Amino acid sequence: MIEVNGLTKRFGSIQALRDVSFKVEPGQIVGFLGANGAGKTTTMDIMCGCIGADSGSAKIAGFDIMDQPLEAKRRLGYLPDVAPLHLEMRVADYVTFAARLHKVPAVQLRKQVDDALDRLSLGDVRHRLVGNLSKGYRQRVALAQAIVHNPEVLILDEPTEGLDPNQILHIRELIKSLAGQHTIILSSHILSEVQNTCDRIVIIHNGVVVQQGSVEELARQAEAGRIYRMRVANNVDQLARDLGAINQLSGVRLTDPKNGELEFGLAKAADEQVITEVSKVVVNGSYGLRELTLKTHSLEDVFFQLTH
Repeated sequence: MIEVNGLTKRFGSIQALRDVSFKVEPGQIVGFLGANGAGKTTTMDIMCGCIGADSGSAKIAGFDIMDQPLEAKRRLGYLPDVAPLHLEMRVADYVTFAARLHKVPAVQLRKQVDDALDRLSLGDVRHRLVGNLSKGYRQRVALAQAIVHNPEVLILDEPTEGLDPNQILHIRELIKSLAGQHTIILSSHILSEVQNTCDRIVIIHNGVVVQQGSVEELARQAEAGRIYRMRVANNVDQLARDLGAINQLSGVRLTDPKNGELEFGLAKAADEQVITEVSKVVVNGSYGLRELTLKTHSLEDVFFQLTH
């Protein structure tokens, strides 16, 4: 349903995307995960035809967004990172305006607007000004404009950005309720958001797709290594630098510097010599080991190791 193949994009001297490729199958919700500045919005802007790629292609329901833009855009709904709202319009009027832009036939217009408002629980505020709504309700209105023409594909860029915890839960449930009726790709820099909403995850870092797979597949990857938590009495900053110089350790990071805590990853295939080397570093540096424990694996660990 969505096919991205070899997208490359440069802005002046900045290489924003390098050979980005992935697929989204019909009915799936796929999370496009990466830190701020990783290339998520650039990829989505290309997928929607807002900007062009230097090379590569993006297809929506089989139609190339560059070669067949009208056919592709008829089949997609887009929620950009900054919602395209007219604050001076009433909710129903704004969604009707969006439906007309999408060329919804006049005989179907009222029904499709009502359906979009009902699906996003906006019936009670349909006559209110968009500018008088809370941020959570404004985001629902923005989602309504993206689905009012019943697109096959939804592209949602950071749909919960800036919302409070309760609003995030509401938007997350609304997105889940759209699954099956639409193929959805949503971007986020928050792992828990993607993990709780999506079937598959695509991780991008510095413009490159570094990993992709189902939530279960990435969870199995998390189990392929060991994450240790260490607490020492002295100079935890220097200890982190010393451990970072050991080749077979990964993802050395300070987790609670005030209490002398850090974490590091160790591949299952690592030999005993690495353990010996870690022990020597701690003893010779007189760091005063207080605690060393094996941490439960999580997708957070995979994400951190892939993007640091």
